[in-house]
Amino acid sequence: MDQALLERYQQAYKDLDLFPLVEPEDIERFRVDYGLPVMVRLKREIEASVKNGKFIFAGHRGCGKSTLLKRLAIEMQPNHSVVFFSIADLIEMSGITHVNILYAIAIKLLSQATKQRISVAEDIKQSLLGWNTTVHTQTSSQATKGEMGLGGDIKVVTAKLQQEKSFRDELQKTFEKRISDLVGKCDRLAAAIQTTTKKPVLVIIDDLDKLDLPLVEEIYRNNIKSLFSPQFRVVFTIPVSAVQEPQVMGALNSEGVVRPHLFPVAKFFAKADCHNPEAEPVAKTFDVFLKVLAKRLPEDLVDAQTARQMVLKSGGVMRELVRIARECCTECMVQLEIEPDSDSVKINDEILTVALRNLRHDFARQIGSDLYDLLVGVYKTAETPDASSDGFVKLLHGLMVLEYENDALWYDVHPIVVDLLKQKQLIE
Repeated sequence: MDQALLERYQQAYKDLDLFPLVEPEDIERFRVDYGLPVMVRLKREIEASVKNGKFIFAGHRGCGKSTLLKRLAIEMQPNHSVVFFSIADLIEMSGITHVNILYAIAIKLLSQATKQRISVAEDIKQSLLGWNTTVHTQTSSQATKGEMGLGGDIKVVTAKLQQEKSFRDELQKTFEKRISDLVGKCDRLAAAIQTTTKKPVLVIIDDLDKLDLPLVEEIYRNNIKSLFSPQFRVVFTIPVSAVQEPQVMGALNSEGVVRPHLFPVAKFFAKADCHNPEAEPVAKTFDVFLKVLAKRLPEDLVDAQTARQMVLKSGGVMRELVRIARECCTECMVQLEIEPDSDSVKINDEILTVALRNLRHDFARQIGSDLYDLLVGVYKTAETPDASSDGFVKLLHGLMVLEYENDALWYDVHPIVVDLLKQKQLIE
């Protein structure tokens, strides 16, 4: 077996990590300018807003929101005290509530104040860290030497928030009737940071767009007033499918969000050409995706024409391109193991076919039998007769249907799901 080649595919597989670019070294290695107008628009609106403005950032999962938000955080740093965090790093996604979102904000503000040696009132520390006596009894046994005190308490609370359902349940019970008190602690922490740094506080919460739709409705419709209560700027994320829910949008509108900032799917073709096999993709957009692929996958490991097909099969969703390329790397590593005497293994159309088959099966497992007619309808019309239907929202949430923007919105079926429909002889 060609060990050197295997190691190159292993490295490419690592570089094709599905997680967003948030570390400075990763941004330096892999960044390709993408979505800049969206970020600039959001940046300017934040700067022009009132001091307690709230902003909603939406888009398909994997379109590049997280990477863009991290870049926004970096760009806002000179004039803001920015607190950027992923809710998924703090709380199990199925256990997220409006209460523990606000608590997570408070803990992150307290952590930032501690790192910057900003004086924090004792009652704030006690309220956030001392409400559960278990926190302090376990601090001494779990915190390593040098982590004792406030910093150690924060680490213990953060770990328990992430790992222990009983802790989250007790947190919910403790603060649900004291939301105004919890919000007040957030405001006092933000004021302390702002007074010391002479910069307004901006909190950016990533990964709320990965919530299941029932949780999105519970948080953004039923508890929006509490969530929007802090008197500092906050950027929230929601899935694009939630924008299709009139009740969610009505709740956001009632709290002053005129419309969410949308990160649209990259459009390779005009609506009229989306199913025309002879149509050429829009060069500017298409080339960006090719550059992203080339940054993570050495060009000599993939046929040029196959690379173009990989981009086309992504449907304009950055995460899907990375997922396809990663699957191709896996197949190449398998081939090197099964056929150790092979002179060379390269990502070609044959490898891509196997990778796409695997991903097609993943989609097939998510699509109920009652949704195929809806998929066919979207494919044929580029529209949906009822954009708020549960079935359509599920397809949008699962990336089986993608939303594109022209003067009017239009929709198309994910290219890999199109192959599934053809396999089932539902379309030609």
